[in-house]
Amino acid sequence: MRWIVGFGLLVLFVLGAAVGLLLGVLFIFWYSLYRGKRAVHADGVLCRAEVIAHDKIIGPELAGPALVRLSGAFAGLATTGHDVLGMDIRFQKTAVDDASVGDQDLLLGSFESFHTAAKARELTDAVDYLDNDYSTVTPWWSPGQGSVTWQVHRPERRAVDRAGDRTGRLDADIVDDVARIVLEIAGKPIIELRLTSRLAIDQRTLKASMFRTGRGIRPVGFRNGIRATVYPISQLARGLRGG
Repeated sequence: MRWIVGFGLLVLFVLGAAVGLLLGVLFIFWYSLYRGKRAVHADGVLCRAEVIAHDKIIGPELAGPALVRLSGAFAGLATTGHDVLGMDIRFQKTAVDDASVGDQDLLLGSFESFHTAAKARELTDAVDYLDNDYSTVTPWWSPGQGSVTWQVHRPERRAVDRAGDRTGRLDADIVDDVARIVLEIAGKPIIELRLTSRLAIDQRTLKASMFRTGRGIRPVGFRNGIRATVYPISQLARGLRGG
């Protein structure tokens, strides 16, 4: 039965890729070319992370070094309001301060559904990266789990209230070793991201890809298919502008 579901999701992925190609050529390419940077999530911070396994199946395959990019979809780093936040995780076999290096990508946002994204934006605290829920929104085929949605639940409130903008709060959490993010599947902890430092390297080289699946976690379904073609089209356009 699982293979039938997998085949259906693959068909939807291919259909989504075709739609994404059309959207990319008609709209995304030109918008990214005009901006010279990401259409959304243009401003963010990049962190070095240690991945700690919490289960015995997927966790050990992901354990080790990673890069984590945290960003806002629309508002700048100094915002004091609300926004959709994003979390891009690039798993690496060896810790390298080069955002282009890594064999697995996993992408999350601070909303659970595209239908409720506008409402989620109003509920997201854009001043604090870590004080929010996140989700992959779309399904990812994961070893031993099948098609699942990965989630991050808002941690218990930290003992020290942080002042300042979200970058300053994140730096303070890293210093106090409380910048920890637990990723779950169906409420079961799978891995923990322990952010250890913030990196001042070129974030433009972290180009998210639906085909960077070296640890066996694969994006599936129609919406991920759209992203599979929209992302490289946007990356090509902003590359032409040096962004």
